[in-house]
Amino acid sequence: MALTTRARRRGVATLATVALAATIAAGSGSTAPLPASETAPTETNQAVQWTGGLDGQAPCPEGRSRSASLLTESFTAGIPNGDFNNGWYRVHTGIGNSAAARSQVSSGDSEDWMFLDWATAPVGAQTMLAFTSRGNVSSSGYSRADVNSVSLQTAANTSSWDGKVFNITAATDDEGGRLGTWFQHRAQPGKSQWWDVDNVQIYTCRAAAVSRIKGTDRYDTSAAIAAQYPAGQDVVYLASGNGFADALAGAALAAKEDAPVLLVRHESIPSSVAAQLDRLNPGRIVIFGGTGAVSNTVRDAARAYTSGEVTRLAGASRYETSAAIADTYPTGISTLYVASGVSYPDALSGGASAGRNGRPLLLTNSDHLPIATREALERLDGGRIVILGGSGAVSNSVQQDLRAYTTGSVTRIAGANRYETSALIADTFPSNRSRVFVATGLDFPDALSGSALAGREANPVLLTQPSRLPASVGNAIDALNPDSGVVLGGYTSVNSIVLDQLGRRVG
Repeated sequence: MALTTRARRRGVATLATVALAATIAAGSGSTAPLPASETAPTETNQAVQWTGGLDGQAPCPEGRSRSASLLTESFTAGIPNGDFNNGWYRVHTGIGNSAAARSQVSSGDSEDWMFLDWATAPVGAQTMLAFTSRGNVSSSGYSRADVNSVSLQTAANTSSWDGKVFNITAATDDEGGRLGTWFQHRAQPGKSQWWDVDNVQIYTCRAAAVSRIKGTDRYDTSAAIAAQYPAGQDVVYLASGNGFADALAGAALAAKEDAPVLLVRHESIPSSVAAQLDRLNPGRIVIFGGTGAVSNTVRDAARAYTSGEVTRLAGASRYETSAAIADTYPTGISTLYVASGVSYPDALSGGASAGRNGRPLLLTNSDHLPIATREALERLDGGRIVILGGSGAVSNSVQQDLRAYTTGSVTRIAGANRYETSALIADTFPSNRSRVFVATGLDFPDALSGSALAGREANPVLLTQPSRLPASVGNAIDALNPDSGVVLGGYTSVNSIVLDQLGRRVG
């Protein structure tokens, strides 16, 4: 039986409405079509993207973090409020094969509804309704969620689970903050539909000292990071956006020189990067890597953005390039950093650490020291050597070989994985940082440009999983006690929930 229009709009704003729903449920079904305005496929605007970690907490809008959890329903104990439930039942195909609620409607069963438990929010507090959803409902006008007078059209037209987050702050005005939530599923004439709902959450959000630096792609993100620098730079560095090797060592040098690293394509300078080069107006431009990484076409195009020289720091291999970069440092440096030239994660965080102290970062094979690296180590004559990463990245035999190039210690900063290693590198920074930077540990471009900026500010770069801030990283952030946090990269690289989690640890 279809509820009245007023009841649909107000949901369960009062207990009387709930009682009315139970009474109506005993009546006959209705096949009355929805008004045209309610059958349009457009979903109600979502407050924030929830693109990962769908079995965990949903995010707040970016720049805010969760303040209080008011309701969580995962249907492990069955469908709530069974006396008022019509048609919804529990299935064991929810997120991670847990329980979920399912509704199936057709011409013979035109409408199902489900009432959740009450929740209470402070009146006027930013309040969110989040849930995961999937189904075969072609129009969101037939699958909806109401919280008091707030009525939401929710698309249920994907076979895979989809996260949905809506702002329901207006609902806190209706009943002094008491929130009644219900889901309604109506059949389209002549169609059989199913709709699954899981991990329903109601929560409040507060302001948080977090932000995101992102672009539409890796080049645009590097340009957005470069926008943090003032115009009139002495030098700007360019590196390939398709490979990490040359810029791993280069980011430390850029940080020492207070200079940005911009990413370019092999044969062209992206428009957003060109715009930043024009604004930065550098006295000179230096390219990391040879023509296999950044072509002479790009070198020639770069001349239009500086009155000075466009030069390269390059060798025949990534190891020779890192040695050429190290040759710009004086002899007798107190500390030298060594990282794998085959994998990037350890050097991404290490670049900021090396850069803040004006120390070079050299690359090595995992199982032997390349000749170019040996020669650079011999010339630099470091007081001590620090290896970034575990023995899987830089072997113990390489660690032993490194002892010949210093009279001091050869130590490691290494954790059980890339995230723990980044946390341990961050632990070498003093506490009370102005901000921390967080980037995905599954790709390199965002952290390459970001580590130069972080090193310039003497702030760390920590690595994260796309939809979860690892515990070791969170603990390191707590110890740093930063004023703010910055995520580097877009939503697919680092989901909004990580920004939310970061916001609970800064400020």
